[in-house]
Amino acid sequence: MAMTTEHFFRRPAVLLPGLLAVLLAACDGGAGHSHGEEGRGHDHVAEPGSSAASERPSRVVTRFNDATELFVEYPVLVAGEASRFAAHLTWLDGYQPVDSGRLTVTLNRDGKVVAGFRVGRPTRGGLYTPEVTPREAGTFTMVLTWEEGDRRTVHRLEGVRVYASRAEAPKQLAAGGEGDITFLKEQQWRLPFGTAVATERRLRATVPATGTLQAAPAGDRRVTAPVPGRLQAPEGGFPEAGQQVASGEVLARIVPRLGTGTDLATLRLAVTEAESEYRMARRERRRLEGLLAKDAVPERRVAEARSRARVAQARLEAARQRLAAYQAEKGKGDGPAGVPVLAGAEGRVAELRATPGTQVREGDALMRVVNRRRLWLVARVPEAEASRLKRPTGAWVTPTGHDRALKVDTAAGAHLLSAGQTVDPETRTVPVTFALANPGDLRAGTSAAVRVWTGKGAKSLAVPTAAVQKEAGEAVVYVQTSGEAFARRPVTLGTQEGGYVAVTSGLEPGERVVTQGSYLVRLAASGDTGAGHGHAH
Repeated sequence: MAMTTEHFFRRPAVLLPGLLAVLLAACDGGAGHSHGEEGRGHDHVAEPGSSAASERPSRVVTRFNDATELFVEYPVLVAGEASRFAAHLTWLDGYQPVDSGRLTVTLNRDGKVVAGFRVGRPTRGGLYTPEVTPREAGTFTMVLTWEEGDRRTVHRLEGVRVYASRAEAPKQLAAGGEGDITFLKEQQWRLPFGTAVATERRLRATVPATGTLQAAPAGDRRVTAPVPGRLQAPEGGFPEAGQQVASGEVLARIVPRLGTGTDLATLRLAVTEAESEYRMARRERRRLEGLLAKDAVPERRVAEARSRARVAQARLEAARQRLAAYQAEKGKGDGPAGVPVLAGAEGRVAELRATPGTQVREGDALMRVVNRRRLWLVARVPEAEASRLKRPTGAWVTPTGHDRALKVDTAAGAHLLSAGQTVDPETRTVPVTFALANPGDLRAGTSAAVRVWTGKGAKSLAVPTAAVQKEAGEAVVYVQTSGEAFARRPVTLGTQEGGYVAVTSGLEPGERVVTQGSYLVRLAASGDTGAGHGHAH
């Protein structure tokens, strides 16, 4: 949204001689020209009281486009007389001065360029000082165009009057805005500063809450010891905290404790005996099955032989499994291999609670594997605000350490899991839980400030919450009335959502408020900025 503010004023006639000398020495020789012909010009604005500006008040205009702010001062235009401009250009993104590129000033009428004037670079960062000498009187559209490479930004000033003589030029000064606060461009550029336009936004009513971003239960797995024994590293090494693991990955092995009087030789003997018993039972079964085919034995004896063979086979498998729990893998020697401990879920190792060599019991926690791709937001709404909750559809979440709120919206993939029906007797809060995709690689367990949505949105005039200051209990914003003029404005606030708050009175749509540096503007009102006074054009 473009904004224009302009008024007439006279600058103070006093300029320290030393400062003037420094400024003249710093002139960069930027050229000014009319109708395409190069000419030399001064890089400072003619001060009131000088021959060039005698009895000519200065015009001040502030304009905004999507990229830049233009704050320009110049003596009113008179045909055939030079007017030195002081055009301050500021990037709105980051609020820094434009410190390179050329500026062209044209006077247009009926869509045609009547006169053009250009400087190839700023006199200093943010300040361009073209000299404009119109040839004829009339009303024009003044266009200020900044260009550098393929970048371009344009400001148009409609209805600019060029007077035929000084006698026709206005001599009366319009009074400035009552109570205006002066905060110069040189101060704004040196300090953290930013502005935003008051516009209508759809805001939803919210209630405040504290919250925690937790890993979803399926993504937070405690890895425990399946058997008692001694913990040892697997073939690929023991995992480290923060290591990414797959669900079937072996994280450790446990060498089970042997029973009293049990050793590897005994286990191997048990396998050998079971193998012999199974071979004999299988041979007897086959012999009896052959006799049954000749009707030489009753069928009962064959059934018993088959049963004995199945039992022998089961004993053999059990013996082999007991031996496998202790015996090294093939080709790895005779050391114990151990029972594998699997991750059980994909994620990162968040905690290690045991180290290789530790004796563990069955069920002891060994480590924790967390998958952060899905999170749960558990918001705790104060009991006094819980009556406003019906079926929340989302929330604004500001994780600790973050400046901007994140949006949790059931219409955009989040899910409402529960809106607590009971009040926690200790915290006197009601829990509200959402499931959501991790919006920015947030850590599980991160605390957050939360505002839970309570209903549908409504359009309201709104400003960023950063624009509002509390002064003696009163909500106040600082409105930029022109490039270097500001006004203190008490406001009445309404619904707050995300980083914005509704303003129900005290502000008009399109007005520009200070969002960063408002406290410095407040200090400027008392004359206590410590940043110096006056321009150095």
